[in-house]
Amino acid sequence: MIVGEDFDINMFFDNENYHFKLKFLGKETLSSKFGKIKCVKFRPVVQAGRVFKEQESVTLWVSDDKNRIPLKVKADLAIGSLEIDLENFKNVKFPFNILVN
Repeated sequence: MIVGEDFDINMFFDNENYHFKLKFLGKETLSSKFGKIKCVKFRPVVQAGRVFKEQESVTLWVSDDKNRIPLKVKADLAIGSLEIDLENFKNVKFPFNILVN
């Protein structure tokens, strides 16, 4: 993937398939409660107005390993903002690569 590149993925939600557009923002090492974790960073294109401030109001960090665990989400909302961090994990299929505890 190239930084700034957009791509579409199919997402199954609520018994329907949706085309979901993501922008690749690059790789980053994220500090978490588990330690430092290598991540890939994306910006999904969302519908602006009702819930989100702008089409590019959400940022998503996913572990850069075979597990692809969502670790963090930040979003600017029409009435404020939110930040979501992974609190716990178990039964991962592949070893979770934490750089520093």
